[in-house]
Amino acid sequence: MNAARQALRLCEDLLAAVAGFVLLAMMGVTALDVVLRYAFNAPLSWGFDVVTNYLLVATFFFSFSFALRMGEHVAVDYFVPHFHESVRRWAMSVAWLACGALAAVVAAIAAREAFHAWRQGEIIAGVIPWPVWVQKLIIALGMAPLAIRLLLLAIGAVPHERMSKVETEPRASLEEGAP
Repeated sequence: MNAARQALRLCEDLLAAVAGFVLLAMMGVTALDVVLRYAFNAPLSWGFDVVTNYLLVATFFFSFSFALRMGEHVAVDYFVPHFHESVRRWAMSVAWLACGALAAVVAAIAAREAFHAWRQGEIIAGVIPWPVWVQKLIIALGMAPLAIRLLLLAIGAVPHERMSKVETEPRASLEEGAP
């Protein structure tokens, strides 16, 4: 199990690094498009399509599992701090299991759809015929490690790095001067 956890961490780290580079590429393409559009009246014909169909999708989906591992995900935990520790752990396991199952289904469907789109030669209509399968494969590649991370969290095989930091006392209200 330890080797599997390390492989998952390596996959998450790799995808997060790719997401970071893709974000830089997205900013570069956008900046270049703006300069070419307004300085030379010659915008990139492909810039918007690449950014919205591939780069933005990759930045988004490749970050999911890493963000969860680091505890940087969006969490609505208003009631969780009020639960007894055993109830909190049980509730979190059920939530992680449900989310993991959903992420696995999304990954499987995206992988199937990517294969189908590749086999059928599906393209996005436009100035340049962009392949659809790449976009769907990005979704599958991003959701698969998320599903694994969530399912491992659900069965307690990996600790949630921020679980120990869940507050046991109710949060102070904004009226009391809390940030």
